[in-house]
Amino acid sequence: MRFRTVKIAESKTLADIHKESFKDFFLTSLGAHFLDTYYKSCIKSNESVAICAIDENEKMVGFSVGCLHSKGFHKRLIKQNLGTFMLQGIIILFSKPKAIIRLVNNLGKNTDKNDNGNYAELLSIGVLPAYNGQGIGKELIKRFEDEAMNKGCSEMALTTDFDKNSKVLEFYKSTGYEIYYEFITYPERKMYKLKKNLK
Repeated sequence: MRFRTVKIAESKTLADIHKESFKDFFLTSLGAHFLDTYYKSCIKSNESVAICAIDENEKMVGFSVGCLHSKGFHKRLIKQNLGTFMLQGIIILFSKPKAIIRLVNNLGKNTDKNDNGNYAELLSIGVLPAYNGQGIGKELIKRFEDEAMNKGCSEMALTTDFDKNSKVLEFYKSTGYEIYYEFITYPERKMYKLKKNLK
């Protein structure tokens, strides 16, 4: 298994891995085109890091994507790619109108008032189910952390579900993350924010 930076042209592959890894998640329900738009925008951004895992057959089997400065990242990302996100918004408005409300309400996550967002954040990590249990996820996180440190970041955070998520929570704890606080996203989805000191 080797690891490298994701190329812009590979955004659709990230979307495909996301769909396989997170079948019942909200973002997945928005469809392949939205995911492709989101990941392509992240990969293009000079504020982000995107790492992928490639197997011996040159197949991408996992990825980690995140930003170097969490506060306001998604708002800046949308502003920089306004046309493509507006098009996706129109499509979602007609196909899943309630999803637009959820997206808008969660742009500014209801986080802790003492959280200044001054850290790198892992936004998404996915590994194809057939490759689970091989340590790929841990290595993707480590590679992301190394890149964030190289770019001057000293702390990293991520969010994960509060309910029925003990296995994932233990995975993150095993890589050095600790619970920072709990918060609620729209509509009443309880989450954990986890944080790690990189130095």
